[in-house]
Amino acid sequence: MQLKDKQLGKRLALATTALLGAHGQAQAADGDWLVSSALLYYSESDDRVEAVEPVLNLRREYEDGSALNLRVVYDSLTGSSPNGAAIANVPQTFTSASAADRLADASAEELAEYGSRGSYTVAAGELPLDPSFEDSRGVLSAGWTQPLSNNYTLNVGGSYSSEGDFTSMSANAAIAKDLNNKNTTLSLGVNLEFDSIEPNGGIPVALSTYADHTTAGSDDTKQVVDMMFGVTQVLNRRWITQLNLGFSQSSGYQSDPYKILTVVDNGNLITDPNNPDSYLYLYENRPEDRQKLSLYWQNKVAIGSEDAVDIGYRYMTDDWGVNSHTLDLTYHWQPLEHFYLEPHLRYYTQTAADFYEPFLNAGDEVDISGSTVTALVAEASSDPRLAAFSANTYGLKAGFPLAQDEEISIRLEYYQQQDDNSTKAVAAGSNLDGMPQFTELEASWIQVGYTFRW
Repeated sequence: MQLKDKQLGKRLALATTALLGAHGQAQAADGDWLVSSALLYYSESDDRVEAVEPVLNLRREYEDGSALNLRVVYDSLTGSSPNGAAIANVPQTFTSASAADRLADASAEELAEYGSRGSYTVAAGELPLDPSFEDSRGVLSAGWTQPLSNNYTLNVGGSYSSEGDFTSMSANAAIAKDLNNKNTTLSLGVNLEFDSIEPNGGIPVALSTYADHTTAGSDDTKQVVDMMFGVTQVLNRRWITQLNLGFSQSSGYQSDPYKILTVVDNGNLITDPNNPDSYLYLYENRPEDRQKLSLYWQNKVAIGSEDAVDIGYRYMTDDWGVNSHTLDLTYHWQPLEHFYLEPHLRYYTQTAADFYEPFLNAGDEVDISGSTVTALVAEASSDPRLAAFSANTYGLKAGFPLAQDEEISIRLEYYQQQDDNSTKAVAAGSNLDGMPQFTELEASWIQVGYTFRW
């Protein structure tokens, strides 16, 4: 399910954009289609998520400078995803997300028949991974570019994305103005996104107990407004620079309905007072609003007659407490007419969200009075995507231009995280003593692309 790993979706989108971007703005003859196709295979370490993603991008330009762009993406995702529970030195048993819907109102007979297949046990010292992560996603998008008078250009578009538990629709528009003999371009764009979330088992009540699985409804919604102001400047015949300022406002259901937090007493797991067969876990809760501000600066510099360097920097800050820095470097080296290499380096680092917690402590963060469990915090999430970490990406692309607007390419990438979090105190000899509180992620992917004119 895509809700389980939005960051994965972003990495896949970034990967395919990088593959197709080299030809996305190529000039096709009037009435011709420029076809950019790609196939991506993505794999995470420790038998976690695997993805296969074919992409097809069609672009048709006309004599008046207008253009139509169509894009189709399909994701097939399988594997295991962290459920948010802490690593402990004792085995832990959970109900899979795909079984939650059936077990929520199951009869005694159904529980006996399906319960064993709807649960999974994690060995001592292992990261709790839900093995039921399996989904497919289809995306359709279209865009139209129309030159206007006085050196203005209008871009409009929209997209539709659908998967098992998540549907998204978006519409976008941007206006650009060329100045200074087209050496300067000012642009302003807006994107509106409307999401519908329908998780298996329903929307859990925020910070309610995992064993009870109390729901607040079957679905919920989220809305996102993104705005971007950009300036592109040709500095000289070899150097072009771009500066973008972005603002994003999202409101609605922001939590991950499949993520939970472990409740401990001095580092020891606690039995759920209402369910002696389960340890105590709470469903996460995130704020319903989020504002982001970002600054992006990109430079492309030609070196010699065929080579070029592309370097970009992005800073993002939000009202959740997450601040991130991204440095991206690509070098285009073309030693032969029909062959080039593009080594790629990317460095990313972020601080943790204000409400990120690897687990919750009984007493000061969770009150347990008899059979009543009450969270004493308003928001909390153990999602590693909201933790403090840094990450390096190393890649290499090889391209084989065959003719004008025809090319075969292959790209290999490797991604590795590093833990930047402070360790939360636990008692010596407890269930969490000596256990990692953040599990670093490693992933690799390969992309094969083919671009041609049709």
